[in-house]
Amino acid sequence: MKPLLIDNLSVKVIKSKRRKTVAIKVVDEIVSIHIPEKLPLLIAEAFVTKKASWIKKKLQQQSQRLANEKQFIEGEQLQFLGQNYTLKLTKASGPISISQTINDIICQGRPQNLNFKSIRNALITWYRAQATEYLTKRTQLLAKQTRLDTGDITVKSYKARWGSCNVKGDLQYNWKLILASPAIIDYVIIHELCHTRHHNHSKAFWQLVEQLCPDFKTARQWLKANGYLLTI
Repeated sequence: MKPLLIDNLSVKVIKSKRRKTVAIKVVDEIVSIHIPEKLPLLIAEAFVTKKASWIKKKLQQQSQRLANEKQFIEGEQLQFLGQNYTLKLTKASGPISISQTINDIICQGRPQNLNFKSIRNALITWYRAQATEYLTKRTQLLAKQTRLDTGDITVKSYKARWGSCNVKGDLQYNWKLILASPAIIDYVIIHELCHTRHHNHSKAFWQLVEQLCPDFKTARQWLKANGYLLTI
């Protein structure tokens, strides 16, 4: 089937006997609409037209993400707590290790190990360790200051969330938060701490968030607009 051409967008149409709803996917800068087998194309076209702005935004984000993909080479810029650091590669004996100076993040190891995969894995391990330490200490401090209780604190990998709080008050964070500025991180921590009192997104919840983080709307909007760039 020919793709739909709407508002300068090329959209691949995928029909399925089992599908009951309509969904648009934007993956690797390719747009597709998934529809029930018997759904008229006019309805699919109308749906794409309605979502055109959203689709273009996703395409722009994916294009920016691809442009910002790391190669893990000497002199490349890396983010840490909202600041830029220069990646330095240093030959040394022993396994790969990561260290940090005022301006640089240094990766050193045997020459044969200083390759894309090994450097990336070492950096992720380092970032996760930094995130665990920073987020744990910062959460404990903010919990004390706000008089909100917290359970266990863990750092995980998430695709589509920055944090979560279960009914026991245990908090989980996305390790990629460590790339953001302290102000953004504080918002996420306070957001999750407020869930220990309100396990929902009710009016009372947002009132508490605003009380404890008056500029939360700015941080929240920043994450919506730029969160996809917090990755390595």
